[in-house]
Amino acid sequence: KNNNERLEFLGDAVLSFVVSEYVYEENKTKKEGFLSKKRAVIVARKHLNMIAKKIISKEQIKTKTKTISDNIYGNTLEALVGAIYIEKGIKEAKGFIVDKIINSEYLEELLNTDYKSNLQKFIQKNQKEIKYIVTRTKGPEHDKEFYVALLIDKQKISFAKGRSVKEAEQNAAKKALKSVS
Repeated sequence: KNNNERLEFLGDAVLSFVVSEYVYEENKTKKEGFLSKKRAVIVARKHLNMIAKKIISKEQIKTKTKTISDNIYGNTLEALVGAIYIEKGIKEAKGFIVDKIINSEYLEELLNTDYKSNLQKFIQKNQKEIKYIVTRTKGPEHDKEFYVALLIDKQKISFAKGRSVKEAEQNAAKKALKSVS
């Protein structure tokens, strides 16, 4: 059985290490919480999927499934990082990661989209209570949509959907920020 899971496993570790080291070196005065958040955004599945879709063509991916989900792209990118590490060593892997992942064109947008944290800060300042409720899910297991209602002081402020509960909550928070701030 020839698949990329082992390479993906290694690539994930190499990616996490290189990004951790980079974020640590670039942010000398920042605390652990900041560093963890920044690394999380860089190595996030959504970010890797976006990059991979741009640099890996559909034809280059061999899969048993009829359609190629976004996650398959991200997994393939991790496997590619693992393969570069094995074939060329850490220096080449690091160069690839910095060039394609850390300096990706999508990162700025993703770093500024933690709407939940921004809303939380606003809510705490105004001493209000915030709650996210999953109201329903739709679709087959591999392609689910989650619907989330956002309540502030028990009043429904916004409603949104997403491919994960987390994404739906972020979308609801984004809408809520527009109406409360």
